[in-house]
Amino acid sequence: MNTINGNVFIYGLEAVIETFLTDHNPRGSFQGWLTNWLKWEKDSDSNLVLIGADVGKGIVPLEKHKRLYRDVVGWCYQDVVKKSDRVDLIWYGINQQLK
Repeated sequence: MNTINGNVFIYGLEAVIETFLTDHNPRGSFQGWLTNWLKWEKDSDSNLVLIGADVGKGIVPLEKHKRLYRDVVGWCYQDVVKKSDRVDLIWYGINQQLK
């Protein structure tokens, strides 16, 4: 996490989400975490920038825990997109604004 000009940049969002996997409801726990950050963003008149890597491409892992991780990250990213004003995909340094 970095702060630049009052704006907060959280990178490695997939790692943040992974910390919620031990919770009974990891997606719900992440949604609570996200709601708190969005409240902060609104109250502080600053911007929150979330940066995460795509973990859903490639071969599906055999291990149950790793499959759960991929699924939860994907669901949480969907939640982030729904609540975001802007969403960008950056692939090989090329930016594509999705929302």
